[in-house]
Parts: sequence; C-alpha cells; structure tokens
Amino acid sequence: MERIAVERSIWINAPRERVWLAITDPKQVEQWFAPGTSFKSSGSGVGAKLYVENPETGAEMYVQILEIVDPPNRLVLRSQPEPPDPPFITSYRLEEENDGTRLTFTYSGYEGLPDDIRQQLMDENSTGFDLMLGNVKAFIEGTSLPHPEGF
Repeated sequence: MERIAVERSIWINAPRERVWLAITDPKQVEQWFAPGTSFKSSGSGVGAKLYVENPETGAEMYVQILEIVDPPNRLVLRSQPEPPDPPFITSYRLEEENDGTRLTFTYSGYEGLPDDIRQQLMDENSTGFDLMLGNVKAFIEGTSLPHPEGF
C-alpha cells in the first residue's frame, strides 16, 4: 500500500540541540503544542511513551510510542489509537541550515483511512501542522506564540 503523508518544514534560528529539546522534553512540548495541557513521558528511549494525562482520572490519552530516537537528528513516534482507527506516524527531521535548523515534520498513515474522509482530514491536519510549526519556532526563538491557544 502506498504511504500517504502530509509534510511541512520550517527554518528555526537555533541549533539542532535546542530544537531537539523543544520537541522531546514534555515540559517544553506543553508550552508550544497545547499550552495548559500536561504532557508526560515514560522515558526517552525507543519504546517509551509521550502522552497527555487526563487530569481527572490519570489515564494516558493521545499516546505516542517512540520508534526512532536519534538525537539531534530524527525522532519518529507512532500513535496508539483506539481501534478501529489506524496508527499514524509522526516524524521530525532536524538538519543544520544557514546557522540554524530546518525542522521537517511528516505525518503519515492516511492510507489506513476510508477514501471518503482521507482528504478532509489531511486538509484539516495540514492547517494545524502549519500552526504547530509557527508555535514551535516562536517558542524556540523566544517570541510570542502566534497561536497561544494551541491547535
């Protein structure tokens, strides 16, 4: 089956090590991804989980399993969805560029969705990914988040 993905990229005026911390440290992720949402991690190596903790029950929600951890170059996570939803793969690639970092974000797994909803979800997610990258850039560069409400 052909892999179907949405990919977005942004240049950040910071070294890769700084960008790496912003996308892997749960305390930093919660500042730019969804301010006010508590992110937790079960560790930092392959097989560890990054998730949102339900404040009322303590349950793990929106669980992501670390598949590839190659600091400060590449991070790949796989969602742990509730069946029948398919898993999605989130990939961050960090490359040195013009005394800063090119952060490329790829989200794949759309091929597991029914044809009638695939394009709509890809369009919605594309908009959200643009907002997300704007927030992470601002957070790392020390400016106000363009979307402080998250996305």
